[in-house]
Amino acid sequence: YSLPLLVGGLTGTANEFIDRQLIKFLLPEGVAMAQLGVYGAVTKIAVVMMLFYQIYRLAAEPFFLSNFKKSDFVAMNAAALKYYVMASMVIFLCIALFRDAFALIVGREFREGIFILPVVLGANVLSGVWLNLSFWYKREERTQLAVWVTFTGLFFTVVMNVALVPALGYVGAAWARLASEAAMVGVSYWLNRRYYPTPYDLRRIGEYVALGLGVFFASAVFARWLPVRGAEYAVNGVLFGLFGLFAVRREHIDVGRLLRSVVKR
Repeated sequence: YSLPLLVGGLTGTANEFIDRQLIKFLLPEGVAMAQLGVYGAVTKIAVVMMLFYQIYRLAAEPFFLSNFKKSDFVAMNAAALKYYVMASMVIFLCIALFRDAFALIVGREFREGIFILPVVLGANVLSGVWLNLSFWYKREERTQLAVWVTFTGLFFTVVMNVALVPALGYVGAAWARLASEAAMVGVSYWLNRRYYPTPYDLRRIGEYVALGLGVFFASAVFARWLPVRGAEYAVNGVLFGLFGLFAVRREHIDVGRLLRSVVKR
């Protein structure tokens, strides 16, 4: 049971960090370290999304690997993916819409690459998606499938970095990371449909993703045409609030009751 997870974990770790090494070796010596510094700074800002992913993983894995009936597991796993995507898009928008403020975390010389932050955040969102898609094969003790998923991601990481980094630098590394995570989601979903069909609410998930991206691009348009400098923050706040309101109304979430339960704990 554990050996494939060990191999998959090592591959996943390599996939997480090999892009830094590839930047060093694929770019000229005088440029590589500067590009690596900018890329590393941007990924540090995106660590907020990774913290959410890790917190979710620590809570979700023991829960889903408990001894549930198959029907209960399938229904809860489907619901969990929907709510994970909803929450992830809230965090994505919070950071992406106010990325200039988050950029203050790093030094001035590293802020030039802040425009790739939404791409890195998107890759981190997809990490949690394929995590949700992995629960079933861990439960069914088909852990060898983890190797196929992580090796697919590593393959895409290497190939896309080799193709993009020499021409685009750290921008290419960011898009390679997104492509790798998307490939792992695609393989995981295909395996799920073939061996353990789960009724994921793709329509609702697609709504949150499409609306979140629509809000992000609308923000970019407003920022370009607003006559008053700094007014985009107010517009972004309104857009962010509208997305949150849509999610709460769409899922019929009782915010007051949710806050009271958190305070009591």
